[in-house]
Amino acid sequence: MTTTQNESKLKGWIEKLFNSTDLGMMPVIAALIAIWIIFEILNPHFLTPRNLSNLSAQIVVTGTLELAETLVILLGMIDLSIGWSSVVAASVFSVGTVFFNLPVWPCVFLGIGASVVIGFLQGILISRVGVPSFVVSLGGAMIAEGLVLAMLTQHGGSVPLSDNLSTAVGTLNVPPLWSWVISLTLFAVFAVFSLRRHADRRRRGAGEAHTIVFAKLASMLVVLVIGVGLLCAYQGMPVLLVIFLAALFASAFLTKSTRFGRYLYAVGGNAEAARRAGINVRFVQLAAFTLAGALVGLGGLLDAARLGVASATVGDSDIMLNAVAAAVIGGTSLFGGRGSVYGAFFGALVIASVGNGMDLIGAPSSVRFGVEGVILLAAITIDTLLRQRRLRSGRA
Repeated sequence: MTTTQNESKLKGWIEKLFNSTDLGMMPVIAALIAIWIIFEILNPHFLTPRNLSNLSAQIVVTGTLELAETLVILLGMIDLSIGWSSVVAASVFSVGTVFFNLPVWPCVFLGIGASVVIGFLQGILISRVGVPSFVVSLGGAMIAEGLVLAMLTQHGGSVPLSDNLSTAVGTLNVPPLWSWVISLTLFAVFAVFSLRRHADRRRRGAGEAHTIVFAKLASMLVVLVIGVGLLCAYQGMPVLLVIFLAALFASAFLTKSTRFGRYLYAVGGNAEAARRAGINVRFVQLAAFTLAGALVGLGGLLDAARLGVASATVGDSDIMLNAVAAAVIGGTSLFGGRGSVYGAFFGALVIASVGNGMDLIGAPSSVRFGVEGVILLAAITIDTLLRQRRLRSGRA
């Protein structure tokens, strides 16, 4: 085989790799690497095991809320209520455990259940009545804020948590040995389902080449080993991170390996075509907002555990904006029907890395917001350009 043929074959393989739908987050991975290199140059403490452990805990709340937002954005919609809805969950949990002395686990389900109800009611208005998601979720955010203020204002606006579960989740790390066991087990489960899905698509005459699939898995394994190794060099994986990874893989299984997941992408790509194909569009929309509510509730409880307090000021922060920005930066298309929950991890890492790095070098908040805004605009611009390219080629 000649050199020219080898180069042509390599070029074709690279083109297939970058045209792969599952690698739509390639730009954000490249941006993340660049951000880490820049901050490591500016401050050698950035990539130390201790700081990376802090960074991994910081991404959990944004990442969990981003998982919820991704389910909604895949429909081509938006949920502006996730910030205050997450605080509702934390408020219900804190008031139940601290002032009513209820058992911890029932309060966990009550807190998550409160966010599920908010997501369900919003889904009803959107799917059954046809009210735009922007308007419904904006109203939902205002109602949730009112609920939070009603519960917490009489207690000074915040309620410190003292139960053993919240303390353990918010402060403890998984020992190094168990960190390796848990992370490798999660990866093994993910690899099995990925290979089964790949084999099923190949049987139907679709899917990617075997080399591309194995290249993706190998790359993820390398990143996993390096990441877990650095965390174990400090104190092991934070419990918060383990919970987030479990939610991440569960969401990935739901969206990539179930009929509901296929329907979700179909409705987001073209709701009318999905309806004509026999998909219950209203049910998919309602289910997506309800499931998003469960993830929002989980995110709220994790945030309260990390901070050690349920506070109304969290709703006034940029937690919702960060979640939406991270979803878009992670490769989820605002036009719906394209994206992956795995981008939640990388999108949250970008947002948290910028904030963490700016704090280490002592940069003002104005610079941090400016950098995050530039990254967000770049991600949206790339998404728009890629969509226009797909439209011209007939692959949209």
